Amino acid sequence: MAPPGRPNDPPNRRRPGNPDPDDWDWGEDEWDETPAASRARARGESRASASDRSADAARDDERGGADQHHDADERDLASGRARPDDSASSADTRRSPPARPRTPNGGGSRAAAIVRRRRLLAGGGVVVVLLLLILGVSALASGGEDDPRAASVPLLAGPMKLAAAESADSLERVDALRRFAEMGEPIYCGAGKKPWVALTYDDGPGVMSPKWIALLSKEKIPVTSFRVGTAVPGNERYVEVQRNLGWDSGTHTQNHPDLTTLSASEQRREIQAGIDASTRVLGREPQLFRPPYQAHNATTDKILKDLGQVQILWNVDTQDSLGPTTVAKIAKNAIDGLRPGAIILMHETKDQTYKAMPAIIAEMRKRKLQPVTISQLLAGDPPSEQQVRQGFNGCNTQQSLRPGEDNRPGEVGGAEATT
Repeated sequence: MAPPGRPNDPPNRRRPGNPDPDDWDWGEDEWDETPAASRARARGESRASASDRSADAARDDERGGADQHHDADERDLASGRARPDDSASSADTRRSPPARPRTPNGGGSRAAAIVRRRRLLAGGGVVVVLLLLILGVSALASGGEDDPRAASVPLLAGPMKLAAAESADSLERVDALRRFAEMGEPIYCGAGKKPWVALTYDDGPGVMSPKWIALLSKEKIPVTSFRVGTAVPGNERYVEVQRNLGWDSGTHTQNHPDLTTLSASEQRREIQAGIDASTRVLGREPQLFRPPYQAHNATTDKILKDLGQVQILWNVDTQDSLGPTTVAKIAKNAIDGLRPGAIILMHETKDQTYKAMPAIIAEMRKRKLQPVTISQLLAGDPPSEQQVRQGFNGCNTQQSLRPGEDNRPGEVGGAEATT
């Protein structure tokens, strides 16, 4: 009969500290022998006297002793050995410890078997995990789909190829950014040898960011965002989502000033503070930089080279920051500049630009142009050194920003207005 309490509770007679596994009920129909009896049996030190046992236990002892004598007699007869006299046997029996009381369900032996079984099952789980790890390592070590070893892990072949391709792409981008940073010249466009265009957005993050994230992620369009440092606090979640979507992260100074009006030390502080604002959220330092109003000088270029930053300008200006520009005009400016290698300037803070995007996306697809990030463009379709040295004039695409114009806010063809 089970003691009071819920069936899966441990027996009431627990000693302090961590209980023995044998002390717990493991879900059997009847309760096992008490913890005290189980421990006494394990040590072989049961000293219970005949007077302390119940009548039922005594009868069990007698039956157990008789069974033991009978089993021993059969073994001796089978081996041909002589049995000692009964008196000696009785004396030995009196000195031997009493037989263990039998419990309805097998007592401690059954509990111990359950414990062993559960430990074996746990050990088997560990073995399964180890086998899976070995299969994964084998898959990574195997060559490609032509390698006969790959047949042992067919389900891993696809993810392995994708991971290898992404790793190679990341290394190519890192190498491209390093090379252009060391060159220390602003980049206006790609080579134009592949059907790629780079859409870029300035002045975020902000209240418009959720709408841009929803639209561009749905359309599967990666872009590059150049962020103002003071706009990052409070909008960190948007920066994180944009990063997770595979967008490139660039910086746009801390306070959006015209850098050419500042001293060298002030320029460095503005640039570095903007980088730090994004780094705190991204967990790594962005390597792309865009000067506000496209305004930079030799001092700016030297600071950016010292900091390992690649200065990204553009060859297509949608002019979405110039006063009351219409949705149709923004779309036309962007579409006119949709050529392989183009870097297109837009702003994340402009609702009119957002409304112009469906027409721009439709035209890109009609012309079979693929949108890419700046790092993808520089790794997969980079401008030659000669193109870079020529600056804006080295771009072979149609431009909506005419060469030689003074790019200041409010002028036709100007890069952007103060935000």
